[in-house]
Amino acid sequence: MPNAPPHQDFKDKVKAKAYKTTERNGLVWVYMGTRKEAPPLPAIEASLLPEAELQISYVQRECNWLQALEGDIDTSHFGFLHTGSVQPEDVAPDSLLRWTVTNRAPEYHVTDTDYGTMYCAYRPTEKDQTYWRFANFLFPFWTQTPQGPFDRVNTRAWVPMDDTHTMFVSLSWRGSPPSMRPLKNGQMVPGARLGFDYLPNTTDWYGRWRLTQNPSNDWMIDREAQKSGEIFTGIASIHGQDQAVTESMGGITDHGFENLAPSDLMIARTRRRLLRAARAFAKDGAVPPCVDDPGIYTAVRSGDFLADAKIAWRDAYEMQMRAAVRPLAQAAE
Repeated sequence: MPNAPPHQDFKDKVKAKAYKTTERNGLVWVYMGTRKEAPPLPAIEASLLPEAELQISYVQRECNWLQALEGDIDTSHFGFLHTGSVQPEDVAPDSLLRWTVTNRAPEYHVTDTDYGTMYCAYRPTEKDQTYWRFANFLFPFWTQTPQGPFDRVNTRAWVPMDDTHTMFVSLSWRGSPPSMRPLKNGQMVPGARLGFDYLPNTTDWYGRWRLTQNPSNDWMIDREAQKSGEIFTGIASIHGQDQAVTESMGGITDHGFENLAPSDLMIARTRRRLLRAARAFAKDGAVPPCVDDPGIYTAVRSGDFLADAKIAWRDAYEMQMRAAVRPLAQAAE
């Protein structure tokens, strides 16, 4: 207090609010709770990879965190939003994308888990097989999406910045196989560009990790590409398409007018689990799932695959988990 005489100085009585932090593999983890000792860090498999093996990406989204997260647990949108312009004859016979664009209305199994919720979308295929797409919600804001084989280690966080801004954090193994294969003609799916183009950083509160495709420019929709059928949405990137759908709903959408369908089972189940955990904490101080048992996260993956139609869905998942490459075990060796 340079402008106060020493006998009027009270700097030792004033403290700035601070939070406990820990650094691990390229991320800074912050504990914002009230416990004297912070809970252990979540044992998300991707976050345990050596830093050199871990790919980390950030994107800011202008909407509520749960609104953004729900796009990750709605698998059927992939056949419309991202590959709506693709027809079955465009896809190589051995590409699993063929089954998504052949049948854009899958059926679902959904269940509660120790870590949150799991769903699988399923479609009958040829030769008495079933095409499965498994994905997960993990408390409190983690998702895993079906981006290819179970060898593709990926987990995504939807961290609330405030009520209407969210920071998306993607963690994935650099050794993962590609998530999108070319079409039969050797070209990538039109509009399915991966990666991010960012605006320059600014010094305001929301000044980092903002995409060039944003509400101010209508997410750079190319109406001619949309009109011609080249790109279903007219938006030339996977993430830009997702941003457009969730941000255009407004900062916080009104769910009162929703009419949820069977394809929304995972979203409804996840909302229910979150509400129950929040109410139990508010009423009795019940610790939410995973906080004190972070190892629950480790053996959880997502992906898509074909399996014999006679195999039950949970058995099909366990078979894929046993057969998958384990990058952590490789790193230990």
